[in-house]
Amino acid sequence: MIRPCRHRIVELATVCFAALALGCNEPPPATPHPTVAPTPLPPTAPEPAPVLSGLHFDVGAIDPHADPCKDFYDYACGGWRATHPVPADQTSWSRYAETMAVNSERARAIVEDSARGVANPSPAERRVGAFYGACMDEAGIEARGLAPLHDTLAAIDAIRTSRDATVVIADLEAHGIDAALAVFPDGDPHDTKKLMLWIDTGRLGLPERDSYEKTDEASVGLRAKYLAHLERVFHLLGATDTEAKASAARVLSFETALAKKALSAVERRKREANDHPMTVADLAKRFKAIDWPVFFEKLGVRGVERVNVSQPAWLLAVNDALAPKGLPALRDYLRVLVVRHGAMVLPKAIDAEQFDFDQRTLRGAREMQPRWKRCLKLVDADVGDDVGRIFVAKYYKDDTRALVKTMVDALMVSYRADIEASDWLSPATRSAAVHKLKEILVVTGASNRPRSLDGLHVEPNDAFGNLWRGDALLVADELGNLTAPADREKFFDVLPQQFDGFGSKSNNAVGFTAGFLQPPLVDPRMDAAVNFGGMGSVIGHELTHRFDDEGRKYDSGGNLNPWWSPDDVAHFADRAKCFVDEYGSFPNEDGTKVDGELTLGENIADNGGIRLSYAALHPSETGPKIDGFTPAQRFFLAWGQIRCENVTPETARRRAESDEHAPGRWRVDGVVSNMPEFARAFSCSAGAPMAPAKRCAVW
Repeated sequence: MIRPCRHRIVELATVCFAALALGCNEPPPATPHPTVAPTPLPPTAPEPAPVLSGLHFDVGAIDPHADPCKDFYDYACGGWRATHPVPADQTSWSRYAETMAVNSERARAIVEDSARGVANPSPAERRVGAFYGACMDEAGIEARGLAPLHDTLAAIDAIRTSRDATVVIADLEAHGIDAALAVFPDGDPHDTKKLMLWIDTGRLGLPERDSYEKTDEASVGLRAKYLAHLERVFHLLGATDTEAKASAARVLSFETALAKKALSAVERRKREANDHPMTVADLAKRFKAIDWPVFFEKLGVRGVERVNVSQPAWLLAVNDALAPKGLPALRDYLRVLVVRHGAMVLPKAIDAEQFDFDQRTLRGAREMQPRWKRCLKLVDADVGDDVGRIFVAKYYKDDTRALVKTMVDALMVSYRADIEASDWLSPATRSAAVHKLKEILVVTGASNRPRSLDGLHVEPNDAFGNLWRGDALLVADELGNLTAPADREKFFDVLPQQFDGFGSKSNNAVGFTAGFLQPPLVDPRMDAAVNFGGMGSVIGHELTHRFDDEGRKYDSGGNLNPWWSPDDVAHFADRAKCFVDEYGSFPNEDGTKVDGELTLGENIADNGGIRLSYAALHPSETGPKIDGFTPAQRFFLAWGQIRCENVTPETARRRAESDEHAPGRWRVDGVVSNMPEFARAFSCSAGAPMAPAKRCAVW
């Protein structure tokens, strides 16, 4: 399972567009085709001026000198990529990032109006204004120094027994810090009408399990840089040189021991690999060092009888770390987590150090983002629901809402026809698949279950305290769901102002935020070919995820259930292997190959989504032309353009190791090369790179 910034539980293989668009300032993050060298990135690049209107399908993004039949990505995106280098404060830049910048400016206006004060402010406006104002008060934050950490660091320093450790770890978890382990409610994998408590992995400082053990030069160098970073963190906490070196070494050793027990990125996306339910009594017997009654009591969790331990080997390593000899390392690890969590609302030196490693070293950012952008992220994390209500009212227009509904309905019809025509499936499985499709819940714009923040206390001069209390309320709300009836609608808890399209396999549901349903993805002013090529294909992508290599394992009610016959599974596997082999032949920018197994679910969804959207629209291959392009050509250009991106080498490397999505180039070229309709639209000769003899398809 993946646990992102707002504690939302995202199903395995779910699309999180926002993280990909900006590389997260990631917390969250390609044999017939030619090998293409990455576009050189300039040493510096000015931040693009946000455009509050005018993002749309853009023929200027095209490189007319490129041959669409040889490399459609270069053709569709070459003009855009040449004129949109990665800004100095970002780790990637994309068409999605442009829309996110627009959303940020809109949210900024809402927040700053609240911070300046309005006549007769509502409670929501007071909360938002005070939270943002406190975050922007750098002088006040500097003056308070490390005082906000005093009580928490003292509690960590006082850890002498495993029970002490349990209390502190639970307290950090209650404030949004997944220290060594993470807990959250999610559906019972085999009965989604019931919620159960999941126990998952905690935080590590390096991006992937293998970062701790690889012996290549880059990995060894990264660990050395991490160790130096940790030493500087301990210096900032007041340690001497000798103490800082010892503490840094203990943290790296502690995290390495945990990382060795973690699942690989490929293993982790398989739900059954994360399925280890047990009673609380069994939990206490297997992992004795953790005082589970105390842990649950501290979190306010009562009456829990069963839990699901996603990675028992990891939890056993945590259990071992709570032995007396492991407590010094645990204390150092927890100190680092607390500082990392609150860095932005702590003194400037800590904030700068955290940026230097997390963004500059790991992801290639050259400059820290302006403070308002970073404070806006904290607002979103803890009081963003207040902002979201205003955002939806102002920016999710009725004409867009109606257009999206029309596309969803058309895609559903298209998918049903595709399933019914799938003669490689048995009649019983086809019938069950049609039923599952009919039961998919699609929510657009905002959650049908908005979150109340009336219980949150916000002070205009207490940035760290606001973060601490806001995270505590968020966690309490999340854990409070354990005692409430299972509510399928609650799968949508992404903020409407954020840029996100996502789904939940266990709820058989799909969602798109108001901030996502904007140009250039969807635009009522544009022709149907552009809207179906862009947003229609993304809708199809999310629908296809319900039937990808992992999604197909869930029945119409979202339960893990073997509803496919063995022959059906074998036929699916044969079709899926074509994608594994195809994408596994594509080169990443660093010369390694795309991981066809890791990216399989997204590749099935990309290919299926665009096929379904094309079938729903049937764009004309002959005309009438707009901007010199037929409807079919505009359909494919819209798909290509929403994938345009430039990425720093560091972020590209991180993605190659752990991202379930292929690079943007192959999300375009890999898809269109599998479609005879593309070859017809652009008159590609048989055997051209975008018109190979062998093509892959599942849906």
